[in-house]
Formats: sequence, structure tokens, C-alpha cells
Amino acid sequence: MTTILLLALLAVVVFYLYYKTGSTTKNIKELSSTSDDRVIRIYDMNKEQLKKYVYSFSDISDNEEITSITPEGDNQFRLTFKPSLDYIGMCHWVNFLTYPDESEQHRFLVRGWYPFGEIQLNGELQPFSNQTVMIYVDKDDTEHDNISFVTPDGKHYLQPIDISNNLKALNSGNEKYIPLKE
Repeated sequence: MTTILLLALLAVVVFYLYYKTGSTTKNIKELSSTSDDRVIRIYDMNKEQLKKYVYSFSDISDNEEITSITPEGDNQFRLTFKPSLDYIGMCHWVNFLTYPDESEQHRFLVRGWYPFGEIQLNGELQPFSNQTVMIYVDKDDTEHDNISFVTPDGKHYLQPIDISNNLKALNSGNEKYIPLKE
């Protein structure tokens, strides 16, 4: 099991670096972006764990994207990211914070809010353009390399973490959209 988790984490790192450097053509295109912050909430992680995991992910990511880490109750935190963090980066952060330490084999409850501008997939404008979607890892995910998101009107999508022409609309999902409260 640990070997599988290590391989999944390695795959996430490789894909993140691959896409971050622009080494491939992205099929998802953000034609415009918003100046709104990107936000992730972590609901069941203590301060020491969060600090450890954020720093460990910063070894493979640009940690300068985080503008603040704010406590929001017992073992609840809000990470705020600069508007320059793109959708792909946001997906990787949500996935990593859900499964940050394969040796502990613990899954954390993590939700992210990403404000899309205009989005095209394979040249077609997407219905979630100009909406803030809620990103999460589905509770039934066993592969550790899928992200899901739900739109404010309740439409669900599955995004495999390799993030190439594979975004898929779903009939339903396990999470209901929760608006981001300031």
C-alpha cells in the first residue's frame, strides 16, 4: 500500500512539474482569469501538520503563491493563494493536502474554491466559465489521483490529476456546493 501511495505522489509531482513548466499543450485553456484569491480550507488538520505539509509541498511547488494561512477554529485552516495560482496548481494543492503523508495513510477533509474566468476545453467554451467552483477529492476516490469539482448550480466534474483532455462531466457527486464565505 505504501508503495502505491509513493508512486501516486511521484506521479502527482511529475505531472505538476510537467504542466507548471509549460512542456505540453494544455487542452483546458483559461482565456481570462479573475483577480479573486484562490482559497483552500482544511478541516481536520492541526497546525503542526499543516506547517509540515505546506513546507514539504513547497519543495515541489511555488510556495510564494500562498498569501496567508488563517486559523478558523479547532484544527481548521484557510489557505489563501494569489490570483496567479492557476487551475492546475490548485488541483495539485487540494490533492496533496488531502493525502499529504503516505506513511500515515490518513485522508484529510480539504475543499478549495477556484474562480474561473472564461474556460475552453478543446476549443469549446465551458458552462462553468465565470463561476467559482468548489474543488475536492471525492470520498469514494481510491486512486489518489482524481480531483472533482462542483459548480454553484450543482453540476459535477471529474478531473484526473494528469489534467489533459480528460475532464468529464458527471451525473452526480458526493459533495454539495458550499459557497465560500469571507
